[in-house]
Amino acid sequence: MKNLKTTLGLRNNIDQFSDRDAAFRWANNCIKLHIVMLGDNGNYWVACFADAQKLSKLGYEIAL
Repeated sequence: MKNLKTTLGLRNNIDQFSDRDAAFRWANNCIKLHIVMLGDNGNYWVACFADAQKLSKLGYEIAL
């Protein structure tokens, strides 16, 4: 199975979570700014800011 980095042409690996709170905890504890995105199959993706901008242009939404 291909990972999201190569499939979507991103700079860094994407961390995937099935729980919203866990995704936000992970993003808040990262050293650099990370954004929680609504991913595929009901998962939440935590991505660096640059990759979050690329995902946004591809149609993925930021989780609130």
